Amino acid sequence: MRGTVISVAVEHLPKPTARALKTLWLWWSGPGTSDPDVCWRAYIHRFDIEHMLRFVKHTLGWTTPRVRLPEQADRWTWLVVAAYTQLRLARGLVADCRLPWEPKGSRRGPAARYPAVKKAA
Repeated sequence: MRGTVISVAVEHLPKPTARALKTLWLWWSGPGTSDPDVCWRAYIHRFDIEHMLRFVKHTLGWTTPRVRLPEQADRWTWLVVAAYTQLRLARGLVADCRLPWEPKGSRRGPAARYPAVKKAA
């Protein structure tokens, strides 16, 4: 596969590191000439994709079913996405639905305490 390797010398990093100057190697493959800005944005976007995949695997149970065919995996993915979207859309409906004995401002005092009953021996 043909491509272009881009060497970027980074002068300032967000976190303090042992080295002040760091070399970042990026790779470009596609039509036209390589654009360092596009390559850098794709590199940064990689972290978003990794966290999204971790979220769908662990939180949404993406890898829970043992599917054997790609069509089954696609169906499961869309089912999970649809269920999660419905939950997100319905979140506002149940945000503050208190029961009659839970309205704001009505607090009962502490429960009544009674002395322990002791049997005489």
